Amino acid sequence: MEFENISLKEGIKLSRDKKHYILMDVREEERYKEGHLENAISCPYGILKECYEQMDGKKIIVYCDFGGQSMMAARHLRKDGFEVYNIIGGVYYYMKEKEQNKSEAQHVTKVDS
Repeated sequence: MEFENISLKEGIKLSRDKKHYILMDVREEERYKEGHLENAISCPYGILKECYEQMDGKKIIVYCDFGGQSMMAARHLRKDGFEVYNIIGGVYYYMKEKEQNKSEAQHVTKVDS
């Protein structure tokens, strides 16, 4: 098998084990700065090989917005000998929902009884 596709929930769970896993956001730097998963490092797909030193000896969990770019990254990483997990479907909707909930929370006022 090339690499394993996993759910966002599973990817987040695995990424908590920082000793064995590294969570990698392969979107462009601007997208990473707009919001990313906790503990994720930024390594845009276009400069993937520049990040190899950081990955040494770890299993890699990759993600992007919708899953296409991370799938390509996963293929390259696997070809170069890394154990890779791809968060299928990306994180776009998760990040949008998180942003919307944060925005809605700012408009909530506490009502004293």
